Amino acid sequence: MPIVRHIHHHDIIPEGNLRPGDEIVAINGQPLRDVIDAKFFAAEEELELQVRHPDGRLRRLHIIKDIDADLGIEYEPDPIRICKANCDFCFVKQQPRQRRMRRTLHIKDDDYRLSFLHGNFVTLTNMSEEDYARIFEQRLSPLYVSVHSTDDAVRREFLRKPDAEPIVPLLKRLHTQGIDTHTQIVVTPSLNDGAPLWRSFDDLLALYPRVPSVGVVPIGLTKHREKLPTLPLVTQPQAVEILREIGKRHDAMRRQHGVGVIYAADEMYLIADEEIPSADYYDDYCQLENGLGLIRQLLDGFEERESELPRKIPQRRRLCLATATSAGPYIEQLCRRVNKRVTNLELIPLRVRNDFWGHTVTVSGLLTGTDIAAQFRESGSGADALIVPPDCLNTDDLFLDDETIPSLSEQVGVPVLRSEYDFVQTILNSLST
Repeated sequence: MPIVRHIHHHDIIPEGNLRPGDEIVAINGQPLRDVIDAKFFAAEEELELQVRHPDGRLRRLHIIKDIDADLGIEYEPDPIRICKANCDFCFVKQQPRQRRMRRTLHIKDDDYRLSFLHGNFVTLTNMSEEDYARIFEQRLSPLYVSVHSTDDAVRREFLRKPDAEPIVPLLKRLHTQGIDTHTQIVVTPSLNDGAPLWRSFDDLLALYPRVPSVGVVPIGLTKHREKLPTLPLVTQPQAVEILREIGKRHDAMRRQHGVGVIYAADEMYLIADEEIPSADYYDDYCQLENGLGLIRQLLDGFEERESELPRKIPQRRRLCLATATSAGPYIEQLCRRVNKRVTNLELIPLRVRNDFWGHTVTVSGLLTGTDIAAQFRESGSGADALIVPPDCLNTDDLFLDDETIPSLSEQVGVPVLRSEYDFVQTILNSLST
């Protein structure tokens, strides 16, 4: 049953009527299983909430609101359904055994509820008839599905799950009930590349518009693979070929339907050493959190807001911007432009090598506080503050290695600030701090 974490809208639920730790047992007599039920049954104008306080007392709370208006309740996370696949590239399996890490890194989630609520990708390998019935009844659309290959034999080997059901019929079953599925393919050379990959592209594109997007991402491997088989990374020539095949299909879908549908992750362009596409390529940026279009959005956002930066600041400031190696050239480019524009401000980019996970891990979302602190000290930049990427922190400002912003600040001896995804807003925030 959903447990209250925080109340955001006291105009709907007057302060004191509901407190953190209270459990919502039922809404309008309908028992609640989880957060999705709480949101689904709270759509009516008039609600009666049955609430259980931490001491076990029950009470009823009567609420009148606009239909479909959100109650403004933030809930504690529901228990997570665990993945039954056994992929050799699974991040949970590629972690150091002896090091304390953020707790969620040890959870192999494969939960359709998180897919609907947060865009997490699921394999559909642990679904029951009850799950499908609920998805259809509550119209839990869209879902995000890791396909990897539409060739059943290839997919079973990829997932290391011999009993995995054929994926295309599962997708079609969802589609016939009005459930859209964004999909992804993680490209692993020697496993699902070449001809099976091109067929997977075509099979998924044939399901448009119920498959609104196909994201193509290169495999990522850490150095912590002592008991795992050796897997190859996508090479530069392979990335070029993959982008060529994606491009042909992307252009054909755009001519036929007005949208590209199939998109490559930013990292694929970086591996291929090719330019990041223009914003038109990404349509509505439907898989942004999967790394499809982040760099383009960063660059275009800067162009749109650069004029908001001051021409001069009163006192000299030196700010160090930590970034991962993959985004390094783009952050450095923006730093040069800001330094040229704003007198008395010097932005110092710092490309952080990922010593913790291994140097083949090049994305900012996997940077640790430990690596950032060590390499900031090594740089001798003399910066007044250190700005860290937003995606290497969770909502509680916790790094992957359990470091915090205050602990990092203590290690480096200067204030540590969390950046925004908007580069200009990051600079404006830092100047007002």
